[in-house]
Amino acid sequence: MNNFKSEQINELASALAKAQNEMLVAGTGSDNPFFKSKYADYATIVRASRPALCKHGLSITQILNEGDDGVHRLITMLMHASGQNLSSTVKIAPLKQDPQSLGSYTTYMKRYAYMAIVGMTSTSDDDDGEAAMVGYRDAKHTPQSAYDQRNKLKENVHEKISLDQLSQLEHILRDRPDIAELVLRGLGIETLDQMPKVKYITAVDRINTLRQTPAQ
Repeated sequence: MNNFKSEQINELASALAKAQNEMLVAGTGSDNPFFKSKYADYATIVRASRPALCKHGLSITQILNEGDDGVHRLITMLMHASGQNLSSTVKIAPLKQDPQSLGSYTTYMKRYAYMAIVGMTSTSDDDDGEAAMVGYRDAKHTPQSAYDQRNKLKENVHEKISLDQLSQLEHILRDRPDIAELVLRGLGIETLDQMPKVKYITAVDRINTLRQTPAQ
């Protein structure tokens, strides 16, 4: 991430200090009961910060720019009424360059760049970065051989699980219809074969955790 600022930022810094004192902690705007994940979406973050920012002459703009090298970059600029400004630029580099992956990753980074530049916090655990970041997380925490196998499952965020994966799900859920119902509700699907591939690994991990709890 590259950071830039105007020659002077004394007025901006003073205004931001006052705004931060008045900003709310962003609450959770979304909830997924199956994955036990909560997160403050972009709109929730803006609502929690905009009144205080505007009150003290601060504004934020975020622009997606494609450079001559073909790489997309998100520019986030914090501006003060005096003309002083502070900005950050971060590469938008999803695993794939299709519109869905680009949109998911951009939304993910907009939230974090916005929160970082104004210094705000949220009460949330992140979930909406699942599709955007799944490959990077697995590459960091998964042995290479398993990663190679899992990486094949992430080719498209809209691609559904394979027949082999469906069979495995049906096997581990065979005696737990209560968990199966949680899976369907948590993902907003009607049948297991509609499960997106990018959710498969997380779903299996969550199912195995839930299986340790006796059926009600």
